[in-house]
Amino acid sequence: MTLMTIPLEKAANQRISFVVDNLRWVLTLRTRLGKLYASVENNRDGVIIQNRVCLNNTPIIKQLVFIDLNGHDDPVYSGLNSRFFLVYNDEA
Repeated sequence: MTLMTIPLEKAANQRISFVVDNLRWVLTLRTRLGKLYASVENNRDGVIIQNRVCLNNTPIIKQLVFIDLNGHDDPVYSGLNSRFFLVYNDEA
């Protein structure tokens, strides 16, 4: 089982890539109307999801979920990597 925190910037819009289990993942986060939206792709399957709203403890895709360490709020960019963490779990 692989469980890891994906490091993010405290930026309203960002695009990051990371490798897990020999797959290169690309995550795009965008802020619109105070909500964070995610698009996810990888080098095997291509685009998996586009513009899904990020909610606390609700998977973006099966393997990726935001966790609020201080309560039950949905993630906002200003709290990334301090209050809101993005976690990858390949056993999800």
